[in-house]
Amino acid sequence: MKQWTQERSASRPAELQLVAPDTYIQRRNIQPEEHEATEQAAAYTDFVCESREISIGEYEMLKSIEEIRTDEAVSAAIDEYTMQLMEGGLL
Repeated sequence: MKQWTQERSASRPAELQLVAPDTYIQRRNIQPEEHEATEQAAAYTDFVCESREISIGEYEMLKSIEEIRTDEAVSAAIDEYTMQLMEGGLL
């Protein structure tokens, strides 16, 4: 997995783009950047983001970790709510 680098694009880039049979470009923090008109150029908007190359295997591993974290967060929220109900005498 490579380091994040800054990228500019004339159009809004996809968050995940397959660029080779086993390689994605992953993007985050995609933000529009407006440029005012000058004597030489008309006003325009481009997009700035962070991007990196990532293998399909690395991407699948990161998605699995994200799912585990989501599952843990949901479980913790349910446990907290159950404790509140028990403390309130509703369970």
